[in-house]
Amino acid sequence: MISSIISDTIQGSLKISDDDDPHDFRKPSAMVVTTQTAIATILGLFALLSFSMLLKKLPRLYASRKYKDDGSLNLPSWDETKLFGWLINLFQITDKHVLEYAGLDAFVFLCFFKMCIKLLATYCVFAILIISPIRYHFTGQYDDGSDNNNSYLGMTNSFVKRHLTISQDIPIEAPERANLYLWMYVIFTYLFTFLAIYMLISQTKLIVNTRQIYLGRQNTLTDRTIRLSGIPIELRDKQALKNRIEQLKIGTVSSITICREWGPLNRLFHYRKNVLKELELKYAECPSSLRNRNYESNVEYYPLGRNTTDPSNMAPDSGTTNTNTAVTDRVIANVPQGGRERPEEDNVLYSEVRLGERPTIRTGLFGLFGEKIDAIDHLEKQLKFIDEEIIEARKKHFSATPTAFVTMDSVANAQMAAQAVLDPRVHYFITRLAPAPHDIKWDNVCLSRKERLTKIYSVTVFIGISSIFLIIPVSYLATLLNLRSISKFWPSLGKILKEHRWAENIVTGLLPTYLFTLMNVGIPYFYEYLTSRQGLVSYSEEEISLVSKNFFYIFVNLFLVFTLAGTASNYWGYLSDTTKIAYQLATSVKEMSLFYVDLIILQGIGMFPFKLLLAGSLIGFPLVKIQAKTPRQRNELYNPPIFNFGLQLPQPILILIITLLYSVMSTKLLVSSLVYFIIGFYVYKYQLIYATDHLPHSTGKVWPLIFRRVIVGILLFQLTMTGTLAGFDGGWILSSWLFPLPFITLSYLYDFEKNYLPLSQYIALSSIREHERDNSMVCSSVETESYEYPYLIDGLEGPILS
Repeated sequence: MISSIISDTIQGSLKISDDDDPHDFRKPSAMVVTTQTAIATILGLFALLSFSMLLKKLPRLYASRKYKDDGSLNLPSWDETKLFGWLINLFQITDKHVLEYAGLDAFVFLCFFKMCIKLLATYCVFAILIISPIRYHFTGQYDDGSDNNNSYLGMTNSFVKRHLTISQDIPIEAPERANLYLWMYVIFTYLFTFLAIYMLISQTKLIVNTRQIYLGRQNTLTDRTIRLSGIPIELRDKQALKNRIEQLKIGTVSSITICREWGPLNRLFHYRKNVLKELELKYAECPSSLRNRNYESNVEYYPLGRNTTDPSNMAPDSGTTNTNTAVTDRVIANVPQGGRERPEEDNVLYSEVRLGERPTIRTGLFGLFGEKIDAIDHLEKQLKFIDEEIIEARKKHFSATPTAFVTMDSVANAQMAAQAVLDPRVHYFITRLAPAPHDIKWDNVCLSRKERLTKIYSVTVFIGISSIFLIIPVSYLATLLNLRSISKFWPSLGKILKEHRWAENIVTGLLPTYLFTLMNVGIPYFYEYLTSRQGLVSYSEEEISLVSKNFFYIFVNLFLVFTLAGTASNYWGYLSDTTKIAYQLATSVKEMSLFYVDLIILQGIGMFPFKLLLAGSLIGFPLVKIQAKTPRQRNELYNPPIFNFGLQLPQPILILIITLLYSVMSTKLLVSSLVYFIIGFYVYKYQLIYATDHLPHSTGKVWPLIFRRVIVGILLFQLTMTGTLAGFDGGWILSSWLFPLPFITLSYLYDFEKNYLPLSQYIALSSIREHERDNSMVCSSVETESYEYPYLIDGLEGPILS
């Protein structure tokens, strides 16, 4: 079914029978590009002006990191009296400032945009000064696949004549003189390939060197800790595991935390968090005149359990687990452990107050039935009860999992241990560098190996099935790309469009790009939700996984289905004659050139500036502000949104791949892509420095994903050019000259995987020793506290009531 839909919708634009009106073969004119540019420019300028005005009106919302800066970052300011003062200040921020203010991950992300700007600017120079003038001299067109229909049909080659049935009413003249310029395609395919590889390798060296210098200076607890999985049952004890590691002579172990199946305890803490939030809301509803005088003046907070920063308070590795947070746990209850007890009369927080004037709650089903009681007293008793349950639960025994966090005595020893093979058995003693404490998803650490694997594989299978079914709406969207497909599925609309050229241009030229954009908004968030349920141990692993999932979706569904649907719909036929794949790719790419030009113009000029507005935060801000009743909620109101590379990175990578495919054939697309990456660079630069936070541990591990996908784009570019050349009479001789290029490209990929990938994952020992010798080791600007790795359950702090 899916195959037939794709075949009908896409191949319909490639075949013209004798009964078809030649008008069906018309392509959107250049007027569509002009109209799209005008619309996108108006949208972009509106968004830019709106943001500049809102930044003056709501600076704490749109520059939240600047106002939450505790002095450690020293973010640069601008003249707030000037409407566009922020823009001038943004131009002055260098890579060094990006590293200091936003971290290594942001530096790597922006480096990708800078590489694209340099590469496409170079391509544009060659395209404008050499390629387009030569093509215009021989063919009368500036771009291949332009809107000039007669010229396009005049360029019809032997491949098109063999595979397409053309109406006799359409004049076809063999463009033999046009073949004279095909040598230019060979030369610039080589030139553009080597330029792309050169830029890619140069950027890789810059990122690797920066990463080694940046991370080599750090000496935090995170940098000295490894995550050990696959621990045998007999070694799931602190002392036994420590002896085993030290016997391997890879360094001295400072501390070990064996993760246990803390699921029941974790559920208690989640329940406590909900009760605490409800108590704060009810307290906020209570008039200040009815609040207990003694409570507001004399209330003392007592820590729940022990302070993890004191080694003497660490529980033994028995059933009692070290379930403390890095911050001091505070509760309003009278806890019999840690701190002095309060007098009995102080336990009643709100005595001698009339019930009718305070918040009440019903104890029945869903809070709709039952007797009305004092809500604050009821919730306070619940909080006391759950605190006692947690204290008792901490004394119970929890089975050890095969995962542990091992802190070594030095960063160098941790790096050696993370890279070493510690056990000859498969799946035993697997070492990895540990995530930062705030990066760990402790709910998933508590899972058993069986539960984690079940989550991972079930979600993966579901995502695969969802991706297949998403082909259906994408293929229906493809029917709008040409008039013939519209006439087949909706004859009355097709007749109207034939009679009104302006309507045809809107429906086939503009409308698909807007629907494409809307379709690309919701699905990434759907994949984000599924990835969060996959059982991965850290947020950074989720982010990397999300980059792969979203890129796979937009590359397959929103690129291949549009561009290569003809090939995919006749899969077995092309397996029998694989030479057709390059032909089909070249033909489909040429047909889709104006669609991608319009899409990139809309995404770059029109949509990118809207990202500055943080639409989700802006729309929800009035609602959240009204609902923010407690001091905690008001404090969190201006928290910076979280910047997720899994949502932001896949689309720019796809745009670069599309641009590589058209780099020799379409100057318009090159210029529009260059504008796209320039605008995107400054939009993301502002967001990463002033408006958003990126919480996972800053290690810059996203670059290998970018490198591999750009290499795929280069290979597709070479395949496209091979098909383009082979389609002309005698072009197989020229296309054979491109045969070495894929092997050269793959050799650079092999070199990256072998030599650069380890430096993108680990810190070189020489980088660490150099700073040890110079006594210049400093802590990361992102992590300045001495975190402990025992089970860090969130939600332990007490109510914020003032």
